[in-house]
Amino acid sequence: MAEANKFSNTKAQEIDFASQLSKPDSDVWELIFNSLPDMVALIDLDNKIVKANIAMSQKINIGDQSLAGHNCYNLMHDKGCALSNCPHLSMLRDRQPHSIELFEPKFGAFLNISTTPIFDSNNNLLGSLHIARDISTQKASEAKLLEYNDELKELNRSRDKFFSIVAHDLRSPFQGMLGFTDLILDELDTLSKKEIKNYLQKVRDSSYSAFSLLENLLNWSRLQTGRLQYNPTIFRVNDVIEGIISLLNSNALSKNILLATSISDVYMVKADKQMVHSILLNLTTNAIKFTFPEGNVTIGAKITTMCEETQNINAPCDRKCLEVNIADTGVGISAEEIDKLFKINEHLSLTGTSNEQGAGLGLILVKEMAEKHGSKLTVKSEPGKGSVFYFTLPLAEE
Repeated sequence: MAEANKFSNTKAQEIDFASQLSKPDSDVWELIFNSLPDMVALIDLDNKIVKANIAMSQKINIGDQSLAGHNCYNLMHDKGCALSNCPHLSMLRDRQPHSIELFEPKFGAFLNISTTPIFDSNNNLLGSLHIARDISTQKASEAKLLEYNDELKELNRSRDKFFSIVAHDLRSPFQGMLGFTDLILDELDTLSKKEIKNYLQKVRDSSYSAFSLLENLLNWSRLQTGRLQYNPTIFRVNDVIEGIISLLNSNALSKNILLATSISDVYMVKADKQMVHSILLNLTTNAIKFTFPEGNVTIGAKITTMCEETQNINAPCDRKCLEVNIADTGVGISAEEIDKLFKINEHLSLTGTSNEQGAGLGLILVKEMAEKHGSKLTVKSEPGKGSVFYFTLPLAEE
């Protein structure tokens, strides 16, 4: 019975409240007025506040003093006169609703301020209903959306530039292969074995260049789509370096370049072995490409420390890692070219000392793979004196 009475009382209250809203008295209007979260005020024809709700009183915060009788522009904007784009002034001129958006330093917020004219039964203008809504969150979202839109446009431009670079550099080795194979077929009966061998060597070089570009392109696309996962294991980095030297030694010998390692100690790292192999392969191939005949390419490594990113600027740099470097005695790189090395939308496809071709995609791939290991790919170079590329790998715990 008690529950039934309680339910009956609740329904009666709802009916009573509904009837009050349908024909509200002054108390109900006051309740509605002060329940609004926006700053709301009634403003007369002289730009003075007639009545303000609780939200506006709390925001302006002038103590127990009433807002009534004060100029709106003085309390809202700390100004001695109305703003030039004041919506209330615009409403006075044409008796139409107006709104503006502005940043108000007094509140440290973006506001949407609107005025709606109020007329009596004879269509005489009495003043306006003034509503100021905080739209800071909305404006922040809009700014973020514009930022994302600009980033997306830049990514699209970079993508288009990137594909044009790849298309250009992929076309060159295939043109070489097709040209030399056509020449061999057309002149096969008149060519000597030495000439055929020379042409086949050029076809092989073009094939290797095309394959290297396609492999880098495949790995880069797998990185972008998340299909090339970072999979760290513990292994001897010396083994990978020795494998790279064995793989590229014939390239180096063809230019009379000494390819060697200066590493004497054994280093165990915890890294992605496939990525480390790709990093070393690309950097060493580039070093051979840009080194003059009779030059040197050396792969070295040493234990160093890396500073962790921390808020404490006095924190010690005690994270040990292995710094690997690939040094050459080649043509070197200017400061302007170094800035372009790792940008996907910059076409820095340079010809090697024996006219080797390349797309420049390898360094972009190396940079992203190094970042997977928490490392930055850095380079020190001087034109005519060679280059040294550095990256770090996490050491395996003892």
